[in-house]
Amino acid sequence: MTEPATKHALRPYLWSIALLAVLAFPRSAVANGGDIPPEVVLQGFVKPEDGRLRLLVRIPLVFLQPFAVPKRGPGYLDLAHMDEVLRQAAAAAGRQIELFEDGVPLAPTVQRARISLLSDRTFQSYAAALTHIQGPPLPVDTDLFWNQGFFDAELEYPIRSPEGHFSVRTNVMPGLGARVKLRLQFLAVGGSARALELTGGSGLVTLDPRWYEAAWLFVKQGFINVFAIDRFVFLLCLVAPFRKLRSLVAIAVVIATLQAVTLTAVVAGAVRENHWLAPFVDTSLAVAMLLLAIGNLAAPSLRRRWFVGSAIGALSGFGLGYLLLDLLQLGGVHTIVSALSFNIGAALGEIVSLLLAVAVLRVLFSLVLGPALGVIVLSALAGYVALNWMTGAAHELTHELGHTAEAGLLPATAINVGLWLVPAILVGGIAYFLPRRFDGTTFPTLLSALRGPRADEPLDRDVPR
Repeated sequence: MTEPATKHALRPYLWSIALLAVLAFPRSAVANGGDIPPEVVLQGFVKPEDGRLRLLVRIPLVFLQPFAVPKRGPGYLDLAHMDEVLRQAAAAAGRQIELFEDGVPLAPTVQRARISLLSDRTFQSYAAALTHIQGPPLPVDTDLFWNQGFFDAELEYPIRSPEGHFSVRTNVMPGLGARVKLRLQFLAVGGSARALELTGGSGLVTLDPRWYEAAWLFVKQGFINVFAIDRFVFLLCLVAPFRKLRSLVAIAVVIATLQAVTLTAVVAGAVRENHWLAPFVDTSLAVAMLLLAIGNLAAPSLRRRWFVGSAIGALSGFGLGYLLLDLLQLGGVHTIVSALSFNIGAALGEIVSLLLAVAVLRVLFSLVLGPALGVIVLSALAGYVALNWMTGAAHELTHELGHTAEAGLLPATAINVGLWLVPAILVGGIAYFLPRRFDGTTFPTLLSALRGPRADEPLDRDVPR
């Protein structure tokens, strides 16, 4: 065999190895990197007044590490020489917690800054926090370790109107990412206080959004949060052997619809929060991927996948529902608009994910592996990955089920979740009545490759060549 021919023959197998490396790459390696500092919580209040916007912020002392903090003795703060460092730190806080009026950045002015004891609880209300910051500082002979207290600051921003449209962007210690949380209260003029919990690098967040701003934000959030590596591998397994695009889109619509049902149930409070549900969803998804991979090697059926997609769609909705609960704080008073928009974005994300999976497989089959080898290799590798994911998720599920059972909550929570899976079972049962032509023709599987191609097999024209 000549060298070019040898390279051509080896190319599918080299691509198979590369695909294995991508699919088998552990998800934990993406989510966790190195030694991550523990969660650090900041507190703050934002209040617009005539001609100014006031920010009160409390930051743990560990954030003063980049500054040349004066110390005495075994590591106590030298409070007699802290004024310049406090002013520098307050200015840095104003740069890392950015405030905007009608999209225009505001320039902060440092009014006051002080050190507070770890036992101080004045930041439970705006009035108490303001009185505390404007009060006398700690005695200079206070023995306070450099990392065991708080740094409090008052900043003011000139504004055009106290009824303006304000927003915030946090970038405190960007290296820590989501480990940094800012619990912020916005006290609007003539309105109730809005509580927000923002993570570091959370982007621009509107403090009092209009309805169309909330709608657009939650459409984007619903669309983005559908994309995850395990869900995409599931879709690859789901669609790999099939040519009929219309049938595949129909299954994606079923997944999105049942996902919306359970998602809405979580947001409405109809599904009780429990710790075993998330690992149960992960385990179920891995089991479904493994079964689909095995089915791809034998006799794949889109009618059976209708049922599998119904179950996975309903289960996925639980996870997205708890995610939406955390995000609803960003919607202001527009809760219904936000929830509806999130559902729309998630549905669009499901359909786009499926179309992307189809496109990836068509390119892979056409340019790299070929249809027969592509289905076999993809299914074998996805099955191997699903088995590893299933083992890890099942271990966590067993652990959480044990704790729930010890607390005597397992029967009630299981029944509660099971009732919301009934619609998925009923919709999945429709698969029994679907006509055989719903499957369309398939790409060659392992069994068909072994017995050889059929000369009379028609080509489906729904998928462009």
